[in-house]
Amino acid sequence: MKYEDWIAKNTPLKRVSSLEPYRDEIQKLLSLNYTLTQITEYLRDVRDIEISRQSVKKFLASKTAQDKPIRAEKSETSKVSLEDKFKGFL
Repeated sequence: MKYEDWIAKNTPLKRVSSLEPYRDEIQKLLSLNYTLTQITEYLRDVRDIEISRQSVKKFLASKTAQDKPIRAEKSETSKVSLEDKFKGFL
């Protein structure tokens, strides 16, 4: 069996967090200044998810890291001289 055949017969298993379906709710609670402990309690009481505060923290950290824009390489950024930066001030 060639790998192309195997790939055609098998779909990749993607790991998805159990918190992913509740991402919008979690972010909304964060924006309303609820603490991680309170968000964990919400998930336990309202959503019947047994999860630790640390797991919620890791979930949020991984999602914010993915959402951050990719920084340009140094070679891609334009170099501006100090004279150009302060033209209006000189």
